Amino acid sequence: MCSQKCKNKVEMWTSKLGKQYRKDEVDFDAAKAELDVIRNLRENKRCADCGTQGTVWSSVNLGVFTCMRCGSFHRALGTHISKPKGCTGTYLWGPDEVQRMKDMGNARAEQLYGSSKAMTLLPSSDASHAQWLEFFRDKYERRRWAEVTETTEKNPTKRTTSVATGDLLGLQQGQKKQQPENQCQDFFTQFDL
Repeated sequence: MCSQKCKNKVEMWTSKLGKQYRKDEVDFDAAKAELDVIRNLRENKRCADCGTQGTVWSSVNLGVFTCMRCGSFHRALGTHISKPKGCTGTYLWGPDEVQRMKDMGNARAEQLYGSSKAMTLLPSSDASHAQWLEFFRDKYERRRWAEVTETTEKNPTKRTTSVATGDLLGLQQGQKKQQPENQCQDFFTQFDL
């Protein structure tokens, strides 16, 4: 009886972006091959954070390719900010994760997170772990160097940037800035009860 149940059991796999797949329906080898093509594009060969040649890590939700050192700082940020994942070795990549990397990549992330401006303010090579981590928090959590675009009726792009990239933290921060400070936040008012 157990052998029959075990044969009928479907093994599921969950991506870092939260999508579930039947493991037997995903061609992980093809996904990895596509990721390698994306990672080897000129703009993705250099670390999105420090500019070092060679990217072996990524942040799947942010859509950036990084070097090993910067990948370790993404790990230290916490998964509520960055979901790091190795690009080499035995890591399994799902279709949604590869698509995110294809849609974003280091060039688009440059616009959203101000990578070129941030690179001019990199901590020194002998800076402490805490100083480097603060730099990464400034870049990805606080979006200190992100391009600022005005939202107008003719240019509503700023309001949708966070939604299009899946950057819910950025969207949440943008909404907080729009709310007047003296206005009380009541969770239930949004439901018209």
